[in-house]
Amino acid sequence: MSERVEISKKLVLINAASAVLTRLLSLAVIFWLQQYLLNRVSYDEYSLQPLLYSVMMFAPLFTVILTGGLGRFITVAYARDDDEEVTRICSTMFPILCVAAVLFLALGWTFAWYSDRLLNIAPELVWDARIMLGLLFFSVAIRLPLLPFGTGFFVRQKFALFNGITFLSTILRHAILLTLLFTVSTRLLWVIIATVIADMVQLAIVTPLSMRMLPALRVRRKNFHWPIAREVSSFGGWQFSMMIGNTLRTALDPIVLNLYATSWDLACYHLASLPFQTIWQLISMAKGNLNPSLTAMHAAGAQDRLRGAFLRGNRLALWLFLMPSLPLALFAQPIMDLYVGPDQWLAALLLQANFLAMLTMIPSLMFSSIAEATGKLREFCLLVLFANVVNLGLTFVFVAYLGFGAIGSCLATGVASAIFYPLFIWPLSRKTLGTTFREWSVEVMWFGILPSLCSAPVYLLGSYLIAPGSWFQLGLFLALGGIVYVISLYSLAARARDREDISRSIEMACVRIKRIF
Repeated sequence: MSERVEISKKLVLINAASAVLTRLLSLAVIFWLQQYLLNRVSYDEYSLQPLLYSVMMFAPLFTVILTGGLGRFITVAYARDDDEEVTRICSTMFPILCVAAVLFLALGWTFAWYSDRLLNIAPELVWDARIMLGLLFFSVAIRLPLLPFGTGFFVRQKFALFNGITFLSTILRHAILLTLLFTVSTRLLWVIIATVIADMVQLAIVTPLSMRMLPALRVRRKNFHWPIAREVSSFGGWQFSMMIGNTLRTALDPIVLNLYATSWDLACYHLASLPFQTIWQLISMAKGNLNPSLTAMHAAGAQDRLRGAFLRGNRLALWLFLMPSLPLALFAQPIMDLYVGPDQWLAALLLQANFLAMLTMIPSLMFSSIAEATGKLREFCLLVLFANVVNLGLTFVFVAYLGFGAIGSCLATGVASAIFYPLFIWPLSRKTLGTTFREWSVEVMWFGILPSLCSAPVYLLGSYLIAPGSWFQLGLFLALGGIVYVISLYSLAARARDREDISRSIEMACVRIKRIF
């Protein structure tokens, strides 16, 4: 039944590596851009960047009920050799999404026009904010009706090709951005213009390629089927509740800071959030490549394989998170001093607070993908929603009522995460997958954290006893700690299957490098 959807460890490794590499190659420009803008524009203009992106995080809430289940249902239909069902899904959802796109664009442009009344925007930046929001809403509205036709890359697991196209569009975006910054002026507006142009070019390339990979992705008027719309919407309803929770956690903090704190608080908050947002995106991108295989495992009834993917995936997520995050937290002050100077001293404290908050989320990271693949989203989505509602309430208390600023925002996230993940979400994930506490604590927590315990003394020695004052000294301690981390990971923490996968990945990388040169 699931032979058409390949369940291949090699394919997953190639796709995950290409996703991470694509993202890493664009990070240099991203982090350079933050430093460049912060040194050349006002705090008011710089703080518009996290504010506008936070507003746009609410955009998927408008449509997730209609789109949240598209990838899963199309993958299941394809795995069952039911191409006619794939066509029915596209034929049903396309006209509905077209109507949703028109409504979304109308509401979005209305919000953009009145944004100065709804948000705290400096008078001289009102028109820039309107233009940027208008472009961002336009980009989302154009992509919305085309979403079903872009699932070919997901179903056929052609993520490496998709990531290659994304990399080329990233180069185009950076080229346009640098041209505007260096030849016209230094404005945040150019960042949004370059992003929207590159996104439209990528969409024009990806959509026809996806439809060629999966010819069943087409529209036929006679195949419109209302029960499919209800089924997709029912599944998307639970994703909607989970997305509300995630949006409350990530999007509302900058908006609350915009209304009840200073632009300096919001700038420091954005600087401290950027590294961990990037790390989270990298891990999520790598995890996302597993979703078609997890769905196919569920369709084939391979529950033991799902359980193994849960344990190994969470352990790997801890390794990937702690490898860059631990030194970031321990060297937070020298990193921020060297990166943007001592004026943004608060960013170092916020960086460490964000590290502690995220550390509680990682050990159950795989559960969201498995819950989606199996369709068991109800309890998980409700817990995530409730946790983030509590987070929002604490944010208002700490920021709006007590006046703690950005520190209050991070403190609220840390308190909510420390309560809900260990006490509720971790046990739920173990119960759903049939994993004992001892097995999970050993296979995930102990072996996932062990490399960090070995490398931490090196980082602590460099951070608190020597305090590096240059990028060279900082890089030296990061390199030494990284070597200890990798050696302890391979020799002490990695299981036999992990070592086989690491060796195979290194061999694959060497072969590909030889082919290039």
